[in-house]
Amino acid sequence: MKTHSRLMMFSLTACLAYTLAYYFDWSLFRYYLTSGTIDVAAPATAGPPILWYGWLATAVLAGVTAAIVVPRGFVVRLSPELAWLVPAVALLAALMYEVRWFL
Repeated sequence: MKTHSRLMMFSLTACLAYTLAYYFDWSLFRYYLTSGTIDVAAPATAGPPILWYGWLATAVLAGVTAAIVVPRGFVVRLSPELAWLVPAVALLAALMYEVRWFL
Protein backbone atom coordinates (compact mmCIF):
# COMPACT_ATOMS: atom_id res chain seq x y z
CA MET A 1 0.00 0.00 0.00
CA LYS A 2 2.99 2.27 0.45
CA THR A 3 3.65 2.40 -3.29
CA HIS A 4 -0.03 3.02 -4.03
CA SER A 5 -0.13 6.13 -1.83
CA ARG A 6 3.04 7.52 -3.43
CA LEU A 7 1.64 6.95 -6.92
CA MET A 8 -1.63 8.61 -5.98
CA MET A 9 0.21 11.66 -4.63
CA PHE A 10 2.40 11.79 -7.74
CA SER A 11 -0.61 11.56 -10.03
CA LEU A 12 -2.65 14.22 -8.27
CA THR A 13 0.24 16.66 -7.98
CA ALA A 14 1.52 16.10 -11.51
CA CYS A 15 -1.98 16.65 -12.90
CA LEU A 16 -2.36 19.94 -11.06
CA ALA A 17 1.18 21.05 -11.87
CA TYR A 18 0.76 20.28 -15.57
CA THR A 19 -2.49 22.24 -15.71
CA LEU A 20 -0.93 25.22 -13.95
CA ALA A 21 2.21 25.05 -16.08
CA TYR A 22 0.07 25.00 -19.20
CA TYR A 23 -2.19 27.82 -18.05
CA PHE A 24 0.53 30.15 -16.76
CA ASP A 25 3.25 29.08 -19.24
CA TRP A 26 5.60 27.78 -16.54
CA SER A 27 8.03 25.74 -18.60
CA LEU A 28 11.38 24.56 -17.24
CA PHE A 29 12.85 24.81 -20.71
CA ARG A 30 11.89 25.33 -24.34
CA TYR A 31 12.74 23.16 -27.33
CA TYR A 32 13.48 24.97 -30.57
CA LEU A 33 12.85 22.72 -33.53
CA THR A 34 14.52 24.91 -36.14
CA SER A 35 17.85 24.91 -34.31
CA GLY A 36 17.38 21.61 -32.47
CA THR A 37 18.33 23.17 -29.13
CA ILE A 38 16.89 23.11 -25.65
CA ASP A 39 17.19 26.44 -23.89
CA VAL A 40 15.73 28.42 -21.01
CA ALA A 41 15.83 31.78 -22.77
CA ALA A 42 14.88 32.34 -26.39
CA PRO A 43 17.80 32.78 -28.80
CA ALA A 44 17.36 35.61 -31.30
CA THR A 45 16.80 33.43 -34.38
CA ALA A 46 15.32 30.38 -32.72
CA GLY A 47 11.80 30.54 -34.08
CA PRO A 48 8.75 29.35 -32.17
CA PRO A 49 9.41 27.06 -29.20
CA ILE A 50 7.79 23.74 -28.34
CA LEU A 51 6.72 24.15 -24.73
CA TRP A 52 5.17 20.73 -24.14
CA TYR A 53 8.43 19.09 -23.05
CA GLY A 54 9.01 21.80 -20.45
CA TRP A 55 5.45 21.54 -19.14
CA LEU A 56 5.82 17.79 -18.81
CA ALA A 57 9.15 18.16 -17.00
CA THR A 58 7.58 20.69 -14.63
CA ALA A 59 4.73 18.28 -13.84
CA VAL A 60 7.05 15.30 -13.31
CA LEU A 61 9.34 17.31 -11.04
CA ALA A 62 6.41 18.56 -8.94
CA GLY A 63 4.88 15.06 -8.78
CA VAL A 64 8.10 13.37 -7.71
CA THR A 65 8.74 16.05 -5.10
CA ALA A 66 5.25 15.69 -3.64
CA ALA A 67 5.46 11.88 -3.66
CA ILE A 68 8.67 12.04 -1.66
CA VAL A 69 7.84 14.92 0.71
CA VAL A 70 4.17 14.36 1.60
CA PRO A 71 3.78 11.89 4.48
CA ARG A 72 2.10 8.58 3.73
CA GLY A 73 -0.44 9.06 6.52
CA PHE A 74 -1.76 12.21 4.87
CA VAL A 75 -2.24 10.47 1.54
CA VAL A 76 -4.02 7.48 3.08
CA ARG A 77 -6.60 9.83 4.64
CA LEU A 78 -7.45 11.38 1.26
CA SER A 79 -10.77 10.38 -0.23
CA PRO A 80 -10.70 8.06 -3.26
CA GLU A 81 -13.10 10.45 -4.97
CA LEU A 82 -10.28 12.98 -5.02
CA ALA A 83 -8.52 10.79 -7.55
CA TRP A 84 -11.41 11.51 -9.93
CA LEU A 85 -12.13 15.09 -8.92
CA VAL A 86 -8.65 16.55 -9.51
CA PRO A 87 -8.34 15.42 -13.17
CA ALA A 88 -11.93 16.47 -13.85
CA VAL A 89 -11.26 19.98 -12.51
CA ALA A 90 -7.97 20.14 -14.42
CA LEU A 91 -9.73 19.14 -17.63
CA LEU A 92 -12.42 21.75 -17.04
CA ALA A 93 -9.76 24.41 -16.45
CA ALA A 94 -7.95 23.47 -19.67
CA LEU A 95 -11.19 23.58 -21.64
CA MET A 96 -12.05 26.98 -20.19
CA TYR A 97 -8.60 28.21 -21.19
CA GLU A 98 -8.89 26.85 -24.72
CA VAL A 99 -12.38 28.20 -25.39
CA ARG A 100 -10.73 31.46 -26.47
CA TRP A 101 -9.74 29.76 -29.75
CA PHE A 102 -13.37 29.10 -30.63
CA LEU A 103 -15.03 32.40 -29.71
